[in-house]
Amino acid sequence: MIRHREAFFFAVIIAALLPTLAMSASIFSGNSSPLCLIPVKNGEPTKADVYQSFRLTSKVVTVSGLGRPIIFPLNRGGVWTINAAGAFVPFGGDFPNHYQDEYATDTSTGDVVGVSWKLGVFRLRPGETQFERLYAADGKPFVHPVSAAYVARLGGTAISDNSGLYLLRPSGQVEQLYWDTRIGGKSPGRVFDLPELKLLLFTAEGYIYARDDRGNLTVFDRGFEGIEAARVTPDRHIFLKRNEQNVIVSWPPLDPTLPAALQETPTDENFEGVETYVGTLVKVHGKTISVGLPQWVVTAPIEFPSGVMVASAGRDGLYTLNAEKKWDSVDKSREVAGIATDVFQLPIENQALLVNGNDRLFLLVQKTDSRASGCLR
Repeated sequence: MIRHREAFFFAVIIAALLPTLAMSASIFSGNSSPLCLIPVKNGEPTKADVYQSFRLTSKVVTVSGLGRPIIFPLNRGGVWTINAAGAFVPFGGDFPNHYQDEYATDTSTGDVVGVSWKLGVFRLRPGETQFERLYAADGKPFVHPVSAAYVARLGGTAISDNSGLYLLRPSGQVEQLYWDTRIGGKSPGRVFDLPELKLLLFTAEGYIYARDDRGNLTVFDRGFEGIEAARVTPDRHIFLKRNEQNVIVSWPPLDPTLPAALQETPTDENFEGVETYVGTLVKVHGKTISVGLPQWVVTAPIEFPSGVMVASAGRDGLYTLNAEKKWDSVDKSREVAGIATDVFQLPIENQALLVNGNDRLFLLVQKTDSRASGCLR
């Protein structure tokens, strides 16, 4: 009797698992991906990284117009990058090099502006390799610049400082912008531009403020959730990237008597326009995909510069989605994968993604790329 009962329960378990296994198998093509992995030169962790690869890429920053990433390691100190030769090297030069420093691109000139709470305001001209300091954090006029956003309609880069709000012109001249201290206090906090709405958002301790181009300031949100990034959706709502839950906010607010963000709608979409739900890739840039994700994929797939979606399945390696909505496996990715194989965007000029594997860094490139001769096979 016991044997019959054990057999019955075993059959029930198999019956429950079979649909899942069949579905899992059906999402794979069995083919090799059109992308491949190249080892990054000097991309192995050292004693300074406790010989752990994940410590090489605590934060990776990409800035439009800057052809190199800005990489903050966790332990070894300094600021690093991937150079044109595909090597992990110090970024070099005197520039905003602290973890919370920010950068903005003046699209009228191609200049990259960086602000540092401790060091001041910097600029990198197109074709140059190092930043130059324009203003120190010495009160002339900047005391502690904390954030920057290029605002084309204002003709310069808005810089938020402990002493107020400023506009840096392409010439290097600085003008003070009106900031209503009666509503927003002395320091504007982080700044985000929403050009389609002619609106600036500012975060401050316990508040988010909206400023129109006439200088009118209103309370956008109350609380300490803050904003990591903001953009305007195709239907002219405001998408807010937040630490725990991304939200969409109507603008103007549906109820003008309440702060706009108190009327928010949660969304499963990430800031890059990729939506996943319960093991399924649902949408990419508003286009319905509806394809199952490989097992162990815990973060949303990331987009390669060509538009190919790349999914990291931890120790199972990397997969890319083909035109038939099947997942192709990246050669040798399982052999070099870690428990959490992190994938990072790089500047578009690199035509690559940065992959942090189990014991070193890699570049993920197209097999037709001139660098592909160094790919793992």
